[in-house]
Amino acid sequence: MEWFCHISPGIPAETLVEQCTLTALPALCAGVHAVPEIDAAGRRATIECVWGVFTATVEPIRHGVRYALTTCPNALQWTVTTRHGKTTLHLTINDTEPDPDFVESIREFMQSFHARLAASIPETA
Repeated sequence: MEWFCHISPGIPAETLVEQCTLTALPALCAGVHAVPEIDAAGRRATIECVWGVFTATVEPIRHGVRYALTTCPNALQWTVTTRHGKTTLHLTINDTEPDPDFVESIREFMQSFHARLAASIPETA
C-alpha cells in the first residue's frame, strides 16, 4: 500500500537533505521515540518507534531523501521530495491488505511527520 501528502509551497531539495536526517527523526515525527545508535556517516541507525526497534537508513535521492526501515517485516519506506512547486511525502509498505490498526498507525505517523516537517521549515525556505 501507499500513502501521499503534500506541503505547498515546496521545500527546496537542499533544505530537505539538511533537515531530514536520522538524528532529526524524533523531532520530525512523534512516531519515532529515539535514535540510540547512529553510524559515523549519519546514514544508518537503530531507531525506537511506534512499531518497535528497527535499523533505519536515510539517503539523498533526486529532489530529496529516502528513509527505509530495513529490518521492518513490512518493508516500510518513505520519501520526501520536492518537484513542481510542492513537497511530497510518499510512504509505502509491502502489504496490500494490512491490519486496519497498522494502517491507522501509518496515517498517524505520516500526519505527524508532515506537520512537524512543515513547521520546522522557515517561511523563507
